[in-house]
Amino acid sequence: MDRVAVTGAGGFFSRALEPRLAERAPLRGLFRSSSDRSDAWRAQGHEVVFGDLEDDAALRALVEGVDVIYHLAARRGKDDLEASRSVNVVGTERLGRAAAAAGVGRLVYVSSISVYAATDAPDGRITEEVEPQGVALLNPYSETKYEGELALRRLAEAGDAPPVTIVRPTNVYGPWGRSWFLDWVARVRRVPVVIGGNIPVDIVHVDDVAAGLIQAGESPMAEHETLHLGHESVLLADFGARVGDAVGVRVWRLPSLPDYLARVAIEHGHRLLHGHRRSTSLTRRVSFPHERARRLVEYAPRVSLKEGFEGLERWYRETFGDEPV
Repeated sequence: MDRVAVTGAGGFFSRALEPRLAERAPLRGLFRSSSDRSDAWRAQGHEVVFGDLEDDAALRALVEGVDVIYHLAARRGKDDLEASRSVNVVGTERLGRAAAAAGVGRLVYVSSISVYAATDAPDGRITEEVEPQGVALLNPYSETKYEGELALRRLAEAGDAPPVTIVRPTNVYGPWGRSWFLDWVARVRRVPVVIGGNIPVDIVHVDDVAAGLIQAGESPMAEHETLHLGHESVLLADFGARVGDAVGVRVWRLPSLPDYLARVAIEHGHRLLHGHRRSTSLTRRVSFPHERARRLVEYAPRVSLKEGFEGLERWYRETFGDEPV
């Protein structure tokens, strides 16, 4: 590769992606402001561009002479549809147009499996062939991530964006992960009871996602494709128990009937309070096979849940000691 660019270079995914990409090509990262992460990039010899997805000059500087872009940046808040749309859709369109003008060869767009939060699957299996349903019922993050997918598809078809590969990771955990680790740590420290029962969720380690992203960006078979990147299914209650074990908190589980009633109440209460579906359902049993990614780009996740949490426990102790987060 000539050069690789990364938006959201200071974020969770980038921490796992950067060292792997650095072995393959020179890197350039987009940072919103100076930070320890931007200093670390410079120390590794990478280029740093300051700006955001609303800054056309920064985007032009980011994409010049680039072969592949990994678009990781997003507004993850779930409280403001227009603010999310401004970043996740309009900003993504700006990036696509700038990349096309610069002759970039591929744009890998990191979406989210939560675009399916309102999609019904009679057999519980949702593959890439299934288009998300009930998009207006999604939270602002999930809704605008899907709108970003559609925008890039339209631009690429018109020649106004490079060939696009859309990647939908499932529930990603790992060091510095917020939604699927640090938020869980805070939750079990506050109330050491997990409501989850027999609801399975697809969990994947961030290192496996990073490997899959690189494969998606390099394989000609992935052009204009949408790929799920997941790994293994675990019961939500078991996942919560592993979080507790990793940080030294004993986590309790509710008996089956109270657990079921609590899950139904939370699910319906969330819809009434917020007007949209939860990203992860507490009542639906769904799975997201990654067979297409295996077939097209040889995606093969390797970090088992056991190995992943052993590494997380070490990282947590080294990073935070016994301090709560």
